[in-house]
Amino acid sequence: MRLESGVPGDVLAEGLIDVSLLSRIENGERPLYKTMRNRLLGRLGVTPDMYENLLNNEDYITWKWHHHVLYAIEQKDFQKAVQLIRDYEKQQPLDDKTKQQFCVMMCGEVLRLQGTDNAKLASLYEKAVHLTVPQVEQIYNEDVPEKLLSVLEVNTILEYEYYRKSKEKTFIKKCRYWINYVEESFFDKLSKVKIYPKIVWYYLREMLSVDSELDLLELEDALQYCEQAIELLRDTGRAYYLVELLEYKQKVLTDIIEKLIKMDRLQKVEAYKTLLQESIEMEQLLKNLYTAYHVSEYMQDCTYLYRQRWVFAIGDVLRIRRNMLRLTQEQVCNGICSVKSLRRAEKKQTNMQREPLGQILRRLGVSKEVQKTALVTNDRSVLYLKNELSVCRNNREIHKARFLLRQLKDKICLQIPENMQFVMECETSLDWMEGMITKEEFAAKEEEALQYTLNADSFYDAEEVYLTETEMSCICKKMQTVDTIEKREFIAFLLHFFEKFEKENLLSEYIAMYEFVMAGVTNELSSMGEYQLAIALDKKVLGEVLRCRRFHIINVLLYDIWWSDREQKIIAGQKIEIKKMTENLKQCIMLSHFFKETYYEKVYLDELHQSTTLS
Repeated sequence: MRLESGVPGDVLAEGLIDVSLLSRIENGERPLYKTMRNRLLGRLGVTPDMYENLLNNEDYITWKWHHHVLYAIEQKDFQKAVQLIRDYEKQQPLDDKTKQQFCVMMCGEVLRLQGTDNAKLASLYEKAVHLTVPQVEQIYNEDVPEKLLSVLEVNTILEYEYYRKSKEKTFIKKCRYWINYVEESFFDKLSKVKIYPKIVWYYLREMLSVDSELDLLELEDALQYCEQAIELLRDTGRAYYLVELLEYKQKVLTDIIEKLIKMDRLQKVEAYKTLLQESIEMEQLLKNLYTAYHVSEYMQDCTYLYRQRWVFAIGDVLRIRRNMLRLTQEQVCNGICSVKSLRRAEKKQTNMQREPLGQILRRLGVSKEVQKTALVTNDRSVLYLKNELSVCRNNREIHKARFLLRQLKDKICLQIPENMQFVMECETSLDWMEGMITKEEFAAKEEEALQYTLNADSFYDAEEVYLTETEMSCICKKMQTVDTIEKREFIAFLLHFFEKFEKENLLSEYIAMYEFVMAGVTNELSSMGEYQLAIALDKKVLGEVLRCRRFHIINVLLYDIWWSDREQKIIAGQKIEIKKMTENLKQCIMLSHFFKETYYEKVYLDELHQSTTLS
């Protein structure tokens, strides 16, 4: 990735590690802590959210500690957060700068949320910045080459600049610098969306508070930045600082309309009034949703930036997967390593060597790559193709999806089981959507795809389960085709899979898969007439995705609640309130339109038309 991006080693490593160490890491001669790996990838513009991670013992301990600190801050248990940081510093060597920076930043978050004065916060954020960007003051010097920074570092600098500011207009200028930096960076969309809306919000907040009277050109520039940030949120289905941006958008639009009226330039006024009304309606809808599910409508902290999703301990994966396949340790180790080595690895007492670990993972139907997506590839463009393909599948753009799939197949190795599994599952789903195969053929093909990596049919009653993203997708698709009795077994299995994460307050770490699976489960529950259970589960999932500021699936969950509630009332012979039903459907339409879920928007519009006609 570094070479593809044309980045010199010393530029990537600056402030983080010695360039000679980077060279040994790239050559596979030295291992790398996950936090540092994420930081280096972050500087190259890659978000860790795209990857599933299998962690060694040390990395897993760090990740669990990260999670506990972040969760404590989110719950406003500041005493616990600080104690966790102090305990970790005593017990574990802070052997890289990313861990040190995390500790300082989280202490800063605690103090900020407790209302500590700006000077103290500025001092703390300065310490955090200097850990990895020691020459931060030179960044704005046009004669100095632009530094390569991650989203986390941009955020740290932004907080430092805000709390140390002495002149507001200087800070506004720096915000413009960071807006341009993110726009021109290597960052992928999922990286940009985490920081760009925040920078724009800081910029708008400062701009509108400093200058009471902005001219029309300045207001239109501010509106453009705001629109760009909101558009990025729409494209990615995220809602970071969305309510805040909608509020400032309304302030800017109101000022623009007033100036245009005074200037007698009425040709643009109506268009701006329409934008203003749409913004007001969306803001109100979002606030109502957040209130209904007891989630703050405003961003409270920066913990979302540090979440590391879809994480498992290698030892747990080895043990769970072996038990799922009903294999003994002797069978798994045969010809690869000693039983003792596997036993110690499963108990997380030692880490296995890379080569035998890879062989055992393959024997268990798991990719040997410890940081991976559903596809095994070194080509970053494949990951973007996959994401685009997912959007097309979701919107039922079948012909475009098939075109993208053909492109993807040309870029990946189809000899790798995981890749072949993904392709077959995708082709099967598209065939089913297009009505090219029967229900029986659909079920058989999904089972065939599953067998590429999970050649077993007796794991559904296992106490613990480890599944990859594509395996889970195959199982969810199979669930749609079976009879009621077997469907209940599938549902019980899938609910059980997430029970552990729920008990340990880890659902946010596995939210992408959780929302996908649960949407399928609630849909099946509704189709079986289990309306109360479906509604309860829909509401539970809604709360989780709202807290994570993920909006791709919210319209689906709201529609499921509406549909189940209506069906209940019809069966019970109760009166259906047409006005309320219409309002609920309009909410679904607004959300699906805003977040570009075109297929669902059409479904809801058709439903609204039918409901209105019947009434």
